[in-house]
Amino acid sequence: MNRPMLSVIVPAFNEAESIASTFKTILDSLSQPERCQIVLVDDGSTDRTAIIMRELAASGQVAAHVVERPTNGGMGQALASGFAAATGDVLTWIPGDGEYELSEVLLGLPQLDSNDIVLVRRTARNQASRNFVSSVMYLLISAMFRFDARGYCGIFIVGRDRWESLAVQSRDVFFTLEVAIRASSKKWRIGQVDAEWRPRRAGRSKVFRPTTVLRNVGELFRFRWSLWMGR
Repeated sequence: MNRPMLSVIVPAFNEAESIASTFKTILDSLSQPERCQIVLVDDGSTDRTAIIMRELAASGQVAAHVVERPTNGGMGQALASGFAAATGDVLTWIPGDGEYELSEVLLGLPQLDSNDIVLVRRTARNQASRNFVSSVMYLLISAMFRFDARGYCGIFIVGRDRWESLAVQSRDVFFTLEVAIRASSKKWRIGQVDAEWRPRRAGRSKVFRPTTVLRNVGELFRFRWSLWMGR
């Protein structure tokens, strides 16, 4: 079997109400679905998310692979599982809740011709509490790593060779931020593309919690130490 040109990882936890519509918008975004792979990651859901994922994968509309994690490990572990299962030459991801459209993310694909990685910046949908916490995080990141993370939504596009050379270690909420900071510390050429941050298709966010923020801060310091140690 030929390796797909593009793999799209879609992590989800209890997204039974939204995963099918997210899958459809992904299909609608693919100009060559026969050369693409969708990796659906169920992160230990307690609803019908995994069942719906299996049905979508079996529909034959596109090459699809389902990763079923036995317990909920959070976004970092879900993404790590998805990227490990992906086989495409180019890798990207979007959340299963429909907050971002793959069509907008893929507008950055041509930038890989002249860049090592493309980071996706969110636009619109301001939330005061998130903006305050994000501002504090941006200051910390800038001070510790000299990297401007403002607007970075965590989504990225990267070639397989580059991805494998990053050797991302985090399996927690810091996963996507580590990707960007490692790329910056390696002096990679970094492209950017904008994507609108939309309301969820259903349910409530499971990411923005005080414990999540604290874990992110803790990972910042651990990662700073690992870079000092040359890891």
